[in-house]
Amino acid sequence: MWRGYSLESLALSIFDYVVIGIIILSGLIAFFKGFIQESLSLLLWIFAFAASIFLNEYLDSYFSDYINNPEIRRILLIVIIFIGILFIGGYLVKLIRSLVQWSGMGGLDRLLGVIFGFIRGIILILLIYLILPSEFKQSNFVENSKSAQYLKKYAPLTEKFFKSMISNRNSVMLESNISTIQETT
Repeated sequence: MWRGYSLESLALSIFDYVVIGIIILSGLIAFFKGFIQESLSLLLWIFAFAASIFLNEYLDSYFSDYINNPEIRRILLIVIIFIGILFIGGYLVKLIRSLVQWSGMGGLDRLLGVIFGFIRGIILILLIYLILPSEFKQSNFVENSKSAQYLKKYAPLTEKFFKSMISNRNSVMLESNISTIQETT
């Protein structure tokens, strides 16, 4: 079974240990928080981002008397709305997690949380690899790692997926359209 392999060929580089560490850390965090809290928190962050962009345009006219600079007003409104939604949504997520723990499904919640965490860690590694400078990617530090071949293979697919998701108007990315809402009310 081990014919053709030497201990040197199985050795991991420091870069491999960093990759494995990030994936394991993500899995451990998700284990302790559980799948329900992790997945709902992710959805909450996405919702808070989209809602803050959308509501910013709607609420802008109400605050124009108080903040004259439109850029500062826009940034403040987005930040306030984003934090407000995260704060309120965070309490709801904790409540739902408590209900899951109370129902006796805590073990399954943690098991699914670990799986979610590992997948999140892998996606995070791929995204980090995408934004690394090409000089760093071509350095011996990365090139001599076992994980580099997988990153080279799957990072372009990840980039293509996220680019298509962002450019597709029917995806989860929202485009605020206040005029449609105001016409219907």
